[in-house]
Amino acid sequence: MGEPMSTHPAADRATSEALVVEQFRDVVPASSWLVDAARTAVDTGRVLQLVTHSRGGLTYPLESLLADARAGWVVRDDFGGYRDGFLGLPLIWKDARFVPDQGATIPTPRKYSPGSGDLEVRITTSYPAGEPLRLGRSTEIAMRTLTGSGPLGWGVAEPVTEPWSASDVSAHCLLRAPRAASVIVVGEGVTGRLQVSQVDEDVVEELRLSGPAAGSVDTRRIEDLAAECAGTATRLIVAAHPGRVHGVRNSTPAPPALPYGVLFGHDLVSAFGVAHAHRTPAARVKLLGAGSRKALWCRFDGGTSAPFEQLTDILHHYGKPAGS
Repeated sequence: MGEPMSTHPAADRATSEALVVEQFRDVVPASSWLVDAARTAVDTGRVLQLVTHSRGGLTYPLESLLADARAGWVVRDDFGGYRDGFLGLPLIWKDARFVPDQGATIPTPRKYSPGSGDLEVRITTSYPAGEPLRLGRSTEIAMRTLTGSGPLGWGVAEPVTEPWSASDVSAHCLLRAPRAASVIVVGEGVTGRLQVSQVDEDVVEELRLSGPAAGSVDTRRIEDLAAECAGTATRLIVAAHPGRVHGVRNSTPAPPALPYGVLFGHDLVSAFGVAHAHRTPAARVKLLGAGSRKALWCRFDGGTSAPFEQLTDILHHYGKPAGS
């Protein structure tokens, strides 16, 4: 597996292509060492490859961090073999990094009950230049609506060290502007990451949360969340991820999060018109908000087609590719 190097204190192996970090524990968090290792890998044009044992899981903030850094999760099985922790694809060490074994195929994920696992919420809010910034507001809305209590804390790594304060989170992010900033947020049975970046002249806030269990959340709370976000959010996605429980992703291959509903903000509704919004192809469609800030809330339950098919039809309806 290459020669040990000391280019980063968290790395067990370092090559010209990869930083390999071994974490053989039951739950691996987004520790300050791993956060910095991911940053170092990106800055040096390498890939971070995190190695765990087959019984190990990742916290949602770490899972999100690996995705953003285009890092890999390598699982070592009890027989000394390796596989991709997300896809189950067999891996081998070749030259300077783990790569897919030649000829190997991705195994079929095991079946899960629809709507099982943790609730997954993603909220994107865009603040045009000149508008007041209310960073952290989406975090407060989401946690209060879904759990009945507000955020408990935040920090740059796990475990978080600071009590929740939207003004402190805002100050932390603005201090790093125009560079992107990311913090971890936690609530009662909820964990996630809040990222703030500058896109052209706008400030964009992206919140990703996991928890509570999807089956424990009354649909009225999700409706309330959509209504609360209608006047401000650019996009809200609510889904259930079968491979994540209590904010921890296990290494058993699982299908992607099953979408329950999506909210498109007032900017999209204004651009296409209310009549176009009413014709949106989804099981249940509702306009939320008031005046010129009406948003479109689409639910996928109860339709004749699968949720992914409904979501694809909606994106085509608005001229967006399926991956947008």
